[in-house]
Amino acid sequence: GSLVANELVQIQPERSGRLTRIHFKEGTLTQQNALLAELDRQELEAQLSKLKVNEAFAERELKRAKDLLAIDGITQEEYDRIGLSLDQTRADIRVTQVSIEKTRIRAPFSGRLGLRQLSEGAYVNTGDVLVSLQQTNPIKLEFDLPERYSRDLRIGQKVQFTIEGLRQNFVAEVYALSNQVNAGTRTLTVRARCSNPNNILQPGNFAKVRLTTTQNQKVILVPTDAVIPVLNGQQVLVIRGGKAKAQIVETAQRLENYMAVVGGLAPGDTIILSGLLALREGMDVIPSQAIEAPNLNDL
Repeated sequence: GSLVANELVQIQPERSGRLTRIHFKEGTLTQQNALLAELDRQELEAQLSKLKVNEAFAERELKRAKDLLAIDGITQEEYDRIGLSLDQTRADIRVTQVSIEKTRIRAPFSGRLGLRQLSEGAYVNTGDVLVSLQQTNPIKLEFDLPERYSRDLRIGQKVQFTIEGLRQNFVAEVYALSNQVNAGTRTLTVRARCSNPNNILQPGNFAKVRLTTTQNQKVILVPTDAVIPVLNGQQVLVIRGGKAKAQIVETAQRLENYMAVVGGLAPGDTIILSGLLALREGMDVIPSQAIEAPNLNDL
């Protein structure tokens, strides 16, 4: 699997203009709504001042019109037209104030800033990237699960994973599953979250994931080399009464070095691991060394 930032965004200005101030340092932590940079807004502020003068004039005009309307000095239509002009001026003021606020570029959430892409004095457009911002606590773990195990997976399930170069084991909790199986790989994409308060884990890290879907404590593990494919299934050679005997077995999941046997063997059986090609059923066998079968929980 791979580690992915919990939240990731490219900080871009919402309007064009000259970049006048940068308030952050590269690679540092920032808080939500923190001011990161500012664009030139002198023209907008001048426009706002002009609109406020027009608003004050329109308010006086409306007051006089109200007095004239009371003595039938003007018609209701003329009074409404003056009132509409005041409303339009106030709407223009609000639009200008929003434009001024957009010259202040703020962090949408708390996280760590990346490398700065622009310098003060540069003219920026709405598509230009100023800096990247990512949230890494918690951090996401994304991996693909073979479809045959997908029905055993559930939201809230715990998964363990390790990172190259770090000796400790980490635990994440599954919170989302893809809504379809990948037709090319026949796998299901899974996402889990892991707390990362000390920022030890970094987005992009390769993770080796271990997920326990089901457990069968009755299974017997035998080395993979001891299992011999035959025409009607698979078999192992066991020692019974000092002689070699072929035993058909029912196998389940295959691990890295072991095969899970769910039928055909019983605890206490002794199977032969070496010299398999030279042995035939019924031959006398004297074990030279005995090895205990591994415990499932120790793997």
